[in-house]
Amino acid sequence: MSSVKNHFFRWCPLCLFLLITLLTACSTSSSTPAPPAAHKPTPALSPTITGTTALGRKNCQPPSPMDTVSGGPEVQGTATHAELWGLIMSTSGVPPLANSLVKIVWRMTGSGDFTIVALGPSGMKIPPSQGPIKHLGSDWNRPGDEWGTVFTFPVAGCWDLHATRGNAFGDVWLEIVD
Repeated sequence: MSSVKNHFFRWCPLCLFLLITLLTACSTSSSTPAPPAAHKPTPALSPTITGTTALGRKNCQPPSPMDTVSGGPEVQGTATHAELWGLIMSTSGVPPLANSLVKIVWRMTGSGDFTIVALGPSGMKIPPSQGPIKHLGSDWNRPGDEWGTVFTFPVAGCWDLHATRGNAFGDVWLEIVD
């Protein structure tokens, strides 16, 4: 009987996190209807990251700059023909631990489909375990359209989260620890 209790208490926090994540992703921040798809508001100018000034570079030399905003840790990507931002929601904190769930809400300017893949140590390549799922609205104030993903990074090290959208692309260099 105690193994059933241990099993329950072992999985309960993970199930609770996934339920909260699902409910958050499906909710909107206001009760007003979304604007028609044909009309896109002009994005506000995004403020500059107040932490590290150099954008992320290959092999995390340096990692992408991270700052704390009201929604949690935010990371600015290094992008071409676009702006790329990520809002990190990790079950293990920041920097995220290997083998933990890391939800990332993305904002990317441009047009077209949004795709993302994680490129890791020793040539590893992993897709998100969930997403990208387009979000219809939020109160996170960064330019571009918004998507949600969930990753579980299998090993510690430097991970390149490579995003593409139309002819634009960008990278977030994220350090994952043991």
